[in-house]
Amino acid sequence: MADYPDYPDYPDYPNYWDQVDLENEIDAQGIVGRGRRRRRVVTDRMNPFTAMSDAEFVDRFRLKKASMSDLIEEIRDQLPAANDLRGCPVPPYLQTLIAIRCMATGDHQRTLGDCHDVSQTTVSECLKIVSRAIASITYLAIVDTP
Repeated sequence: MADYPDYPDYPDYPNYWDQVDLENEIDAQGIVGRGRRRRRVVTDRMNPFTAMSDAEFVDRFRLKKASMSDLIEEIRDQLPAANDLRGCPVPPYLQTLIAIRCMATGDHQRTLGDCHDVSQTTVSECLKIVSRAIASITYLAIVDTP
């Protein structure tokens, strides 16, 4: 082995690479310390209002940007704020966009989550919360209780 300058001359060299592979696998899984996972931080999500043209927006959400903005303003108070410290908070406008796109296109929740960089569970929660918020404003607008 002395003939190869890049190959260290110590007997435990194969075990060294096993340890490196193990460390790389642990790092790839995001495990830090005592079985904890690294916190996933999403710093920049696409904003469809600015990233899409009007035609693309209508094609994906079945509403014009102005109508969607009005809807978001109407239900904003009923949506959870994006200031919690758990995970990656989803702002109210994105919660509404995710739910409306799910209703408009019938896409699977996991696929929508991939498009908006959120989990399937988050898509399900957004759909539930936004649907209830829309139903409550619709109920208040239609039913006039004495």
